Amino acid sequence: MTTKILIPLDASDTAQAAAAHAIGLAREHAAAVRFLVVIDFNSFMGSVPNMIEVMSNDARLMLDGWMQSATDAGLQASTAIAETSPEATDIAAVITADAQAWGADLIVFGSHGHGGLYHLLQPSVAAGVERLCAIPVLNVQLGDVPAA
Repeated sequence: MTTKILIPLDASDTAQAAAAHAIGLAREHAAAVRFLVVIDFNSFMGSVPNMIEVMSNDARLMLDGWMQSATDAGLQASTAIAETSPEATDIAAVITADAQAWGADLIVFGSHGHGGLYHLLQPSVAAGVERLCAIPVLNVQLGDVPAA
């Protein structure tokens, strides 16, 4: 039985569609949800000094919106912002650690629907999480979510 659903987010349409789908799943299963944004610290090294702060503020605004949607749906919800670091450079590892620490039993990702050779050349974060942990991963494609 699904009781805790982790939803890693970014600003993409696919991630937003996955979050909406996950809220629906959580309502069906009376599950708690946790929205997680991972800021890739390593991609900003040497760039604008306050970029991490700007990204954190943007992430907080997005998370607050999803938190409101979840609570409006009657769900128990929480949010988190995590960062990669020089020691923990892999976004998938950061998501996996958060999922395991929170006790998630499902992780819902947005997916562009690419497969085959594309994934060999451009592995997804979701595929990385699937390799790192035993928690089931649900990939939601943008077209799988009914329009609101």
